[in-house]
Amino acid sequence: MILIQKMDGMRNWGRSMGIAAVVLALVACAPVDDSIGSRLTQPPAGTPPQKPIEAGDIAIVGQEVAHSIMDLPVVANATVPPLVQFTGVTSIVDKPIDTDPYTELLRDRLLLLTRLKLRFVEHTLPPYVSPSKKKKQAPQPVQNTEDADYQILAELRGHAESEFYKIQVEFVDIHTNDVLFNGLYRIRREADVQPSDAPASDYQAPPPSTPQPEQQQQDLTTPTTTTPGQSGNQSL
Repeated sequence: MILIQKMDGMRNWGRSMGIAAVVLALVACAPVDDSIGSRLTQPPAGTPPQKPIEAGDIAIVGQEVAHSIMDLPVVANATVPPLVQFTGVTSIVDKPIDTDPYTELLRDRLLLLTRLKLRFVEHTLPPYVSPSKKKKQAPQPVQNTEDADYQILAELRGHAESEFYKIQVEFVDIHTNDVLFNGLYRIRREADVQPSDAPASDYQAPPPSTPQPEQQQQDLTTPTTTTPGQSGNQSL
């Protein structure tokens, strides 16, 4: 009787362990919400999380975002290119990272590809004028160059040591706060351009030394002796 009770107890223990293993496996496979603390618009609670698009790197993201924004009716049908504000890429990565490389690459791509349809407050490129219009160019109307109509928000998230990050980009109407475009992409982490704290182990050859004035003077005043047979004239 005692043996039967022990066997039943072992079965119950094994069944409990099996259930616990299944629960742990389901928890491990569940998607991790890495958007906590985000200042961008996220899907409502209870809806499936947004799946990131494989984009390779930040330059490809800029290309995809630029084409998507230019296809929006408010941009494609505008008679005057709207003024857009882009203040840079922010980060909610679990550790502080340098977002400047991401900001520069994304801004350069957006400015280059949207120069016919958008004007940026933080512009770094002159407005494009086709060669056919340069000769017959009429005076341009006064345009708004300070108060932007739209803004581009971009935010990184993920783990600092991971090889890949997620970046979310939104095109927002400043006056209504409507999100006209919302994209989530998976990109490679940009190479770290900051100096490393680890000690350098590779040997570097010292630069060629320049003789000091004292050494040069000593070389000029010290007589040199020539061994017979080393000079061509003496061998003759």
